[in-house]
Amino acid sequence: MNTFTRRTFTRLLGASATLIGGSGVLPGFALGGARPRVVVLGGGAGGASAASYLARNFKAFDITLIEANRHYTACFFANRYLGGLRPLADVTFSYETLAANTGISVIHAPATNIDAVKKAVVLGDGTRVPYDRLIASPGIGFKLDLIDGYDKKTAEIFPHAYRADAQVATLKRQLDAMPDGGVFAISSPPRPYRCPPAPYERAAMVAHYMKHHKPRSKILILDAKDEFPMSEVMSEVWERFYGDMIEWVPAEFGGNIQAFDAKTRTLISAEEKFTADVVNIIPAQHAGPIAHVAGLTDKTGYCPVNSMTFESKRAPGVHVIGDAIDPGDMSKSAFSANSQARYCAAVVGALLTGKTPPKLPLTNTCFFIAAKDHGLKLGGTYKPSGQGLTGLSGYLSQVGEDDTIRRQTADDGEAWFASITKEMFS
Repeated sequence: MNTFTRRTFTRLLGASATLIGGSGVLPGFALGGARPRVVVLGGGAGGASAASYLARNFKAFDITLIEANRHYTACFFANRYLGGLRPLADVTFSYETLAANTGISVIHAPATNIDAVKKAVVLGDGTRVPYDRLIASPGIGFKLDLIDGYDKKTAEIFPHAYRADAQVATLKRQLDAMPDGGVFAISSPPRPYRCPPAPYERAAMVAHYMKHHKPRSKILILDAKDEFPMSEVMSEVWERFYGDMIEWVPAEFGGNIQAFDAKTRTLISAEEKFTADVVNIIPAQHAGPIAHVAGLTDKTGYCPVNSMTFESKRAPGVHVIGDAIDPGDMSKSAFSANSQARYCAAVVGALLTGKTPPKLPLTNTCFFIAAKDHGLKLGGTYKPSGQGLTGLSGYLSQVGEDDTIRRQTADDGEAWFASITKEMFS
């Protein structure tokens, strides 16, 4: 079956109870004993949303959120900062209000492993945080060995700015310092990667900044692929707003970068060499590092899960959501992670209370922006199936849409950003 019924969920519940207690019965908290302990690992769009949902709907639970960073930079709106449409403060958030308003225990410490047998998250100092159920949202990691000359150290100097950290501010400083007439090069990764339109939105936002501050400059998109999402719509918008400022080089014509000379800022493919003033290499991706250490990944580099419950196929009692999973038809995005978080948290709550979870939808909308007040989107609805998360419907912005529609899409994106960040952090 592709949807929950009381019968199918009872079957799942019985199996989970056997894994937890070994006897087919739920542990003491479901019978009125100790408070259920749910640990959420990772404080991004998936993790913070899951913790928030649990706190609102399961007040008898002890909920702990483990997140190494004290502040979160929302990558899903950071391109607007690069384009000069928002200050960095507008896309940076603290976990203090979340902890104060919800009763969630927030631990700011790096997690180094997950002990799925003894049900504990291991922190960097050796502290073990026990759980009855764990929701892991470890985000993405980077395959830094695929481009010769580009490693972890080089990535700090030539930032990818594709994770919730300080790199986006570094990239913005480099853009600000670039001479008028300079070249800004973006190396776009192969699939699968987080947020399919993001590298191309970034190009548009950098072009928006350049149009007003460095109008003689140029952007090169060096692509590991021969196509990209909504290419016809994006090309139309680029030409309208930025003329010939943006040049896209597909893999077929030398865009697939294989090496990087940091001294000369030269990106090298099998066919071409490209020298730039600012280099933004977005590496190929896989699940975040702790997912690999904890044995949650398979040969794809991502985490296989049961799409009905998001429980790991590698570690009983551990549920994985967000960018780290193989999502089937569902895109990797903040919207998807938030949708999965609610769904998974409802399942975890039901497993720990013996109730049937509500039938929450699984949806995604990637809102992105190509110019001021000129928004675009793509997304869909999904259902759990034997093949993973299977698409039911899809939609995307069309070539030639009226400016009124594009403005409304931009406004909808702003409203969604306000809504998700409120849910995550307050």
